[in-house]
Amino acid sequence: MQIKRGLVKYLLLSLITLVILILIICPLVVPKAAESSAIGYEVPVYNIPIPENTQRDIWKLCEKNKLSYELVLAVFQIEGDNNMQIDSIKAVIEKLAYYRDYWTEQGFPDEIVFNLMLLSKQRGIEGCKVFMENSDTYESDNYVQKVTEYKYYLEKIDSDNINM
Repeated sequence: MQIKRGLVKYLLLSLITLVILILIICPLVVPKAAESSAIGYEVPVYNIPIPENTQRDIWKLCEKNKLSYELVLAVFQIEGDNNMQIDSIKAVIEKLAYYRDYWTEQGFPDEIVFNLMLLSKQRGIEGCKVFMENSDTYESDNYVQKVTEYKYYLEKIDSDNINM
C-alpha cells in the first residue's frame, strides 16, 4: 500500500511539473511564431514606379526562390518593366534562380555567379559563355553595371531607413 501511495504521489508530482513546464514554455513559443509571421509580411516598399502590391508579390516570390528582392527590383527597373503581370514576374524570378543554380553548379563562387546570372538574364547561358570567351571581364558589361548599381542604391535606401 505504501508503494502505491508513493507511486501515485510521484506520478502526480511529475504530471504537475509537466503542466507547469508546458505553461512556461508555450507562451514563449507563441510570441516568437507570431513575431516571425509578422516579419514575414513586412516588405520594404520603395518609392519606385513599380506599384506597391506588385512589389509585395515580387518580395514573396524572391523569398520563395531565395533571391535578393532588391536585385529583382533592379532588373525590372533597368529593363523598364514596371507593370508586369504576376505570371511574367514569376517567370523572370524563376529564370534568375535557374541561372544562379546553373552557374553555382559549374563551381563559380557567389560573387561571380551574381554577374553570370545577370549576363545570362541578358544573353542566355550560351550567349554568356560566348561573352566570357571574348571578354576580359564580365563586370564591365553595361547591363551588369546598371543592375548592380541600382541594387546597391535600393539596399542603401533600405539601410538608411532602418538606421533612422
